Amino acid sequence: MKKFNFQLSLQIVLCSLFLFAFNACQPEDGLVPGEEIIQSDLKANQSDPSEKINDFYGPTQPMGNGIVRSVLSINHDGEPVALGVVFSEKALENLPDEELNLTLQFHPKAESLIVDHVDFGYNPHGHEGPGFAVEHFDIHFYWISEEEKLSIPLAIGMDDLPDASIWPEGYGPDVVTVPEMGRHWLHESSFSSTFDQTFIYGSYDSEFTFYEPMITMEYLKAKNFEDSYEIIPLGAYEEPAYYANSYEIKYDSVKKQYRVMLTDLFWAGGL
Repeated sequence: MKKFNFQLSLQIVLCSLFLFAFNACQPEDGLVPGEEIIQSDLKANQSDPSEKINDFYGPTQPMGNGIVRSVLSINHDGEPVALGVVFSEKALENLPDEELNLTLQFHPKAESLIVDHVDFGYNPHGHEGPGFAVEHFDIHFYWISEEEKLSIPLAIGMDDLPDASIWPEGYGPDVVTVPEMGRHWLHESSFSSTFDQTFIYGSYDSEFTFYEPMITMEYLKAKNFEDSYEIIPLGAYEEPAYYANSYEIKYDSVKKQYRVMLTDLFWAGGL
């Protein structure tokens, strides 16, 4: 009996030594060298008050099987760093077979921004324009009040264009002023490339009045976005406010939601 116990104990010791040697050669939890450092750095950055960004949301509206709302991002110093719309992935499901337009208001903290409100538009069959007759979203960031926008009448002609010195480079005006919207300005590249996303300016009564990212449903669902998209600036800015130098299209695979944001905000104005 004692001999049996001795042999059993020896086997246990040998097995333990083998398992220790084997495990020492394996990467812990599947991590490769350096990952722990990267994760620690991220946590440190997030805990730094000077790097903190707070999001402030506007009222939620239903769309499709999901929701959409405005969002404003403000840094630790109280300065706006981005603004835009956030919508759930399910908002792309069960949409109507006719045009849909939702007006989104911003959080009360949205002060000193050139943007007053957003019209989030869905076009199931597209509309006129170079390659625009496909399912897509028109996201108008209006620089004027909702009341001013709704008072814009249909007009045809070129009598109320902004001063040529402030036109964004490469952009040209449409001859039609769309009622309750304004005149659209397309970049010359819009006529020579396949439409998946593009950026449009708008004007009314001799002033620029909106930004408009336009994005196809197919492009959103593919989720193959660039880091950011340039906004070609105006030659000058009339009203003192925060404007944008770029915009982003992002998808969060954890939250299952999209963001379309005006970014690289800067202060300008006063001709």
